[in-house]
Amino acid sequence: MRKRRKAERGEWSAAVRAIAIGLLFGVLFTAFLMAAAAYGFNAMRKIPHAAVAVTVVLLSAIGSFASGFSSARLLKQRGLPVGMAAGLLLFLLFTGSGIAMYSLFSWGGFFTRFAVMLLGGALGGYAGFNTIRKKR
Repeated sequence: MRKRRKAERGEWSAAVRAIAIGLLFGVLFTAFLMAAAAYGFNAMRKIPHAAVAVTVVLLSAIGSFASGFSSARLLKQRGLPVGMAAGLLLFLLFTGSGIAMYSLFSWGGFFTRFAVMLLGGALGGYAGFNTIRKKR
């Protein structure tokens, strides 16, 4: 019984570690993508506001995918829930920082970004686990 609890505790700590590292990678990757997009928008000079909002959601989804992918690759098991957890934490981090910085809030944007980032993280986790499974 004790070995079983110890093994479960080891699984949880490995999962938390993988999600934390994947979250860090997702944040850095998304920051790089956002900086590249900001440079591109600045070079274009004239951009519709709707295009900026769509681009931010798209880049958030790509960052969430990368976060879920790297988390699943590190853990080497349970790709879908690990990817969803990484996407959810990335969403919560971005939403919290957005509310703290701007104090602007839109329910439509909130639920859209929630769905997109959760789905992106889940798909990234699934893809990350499948690349490991195919190598075996």
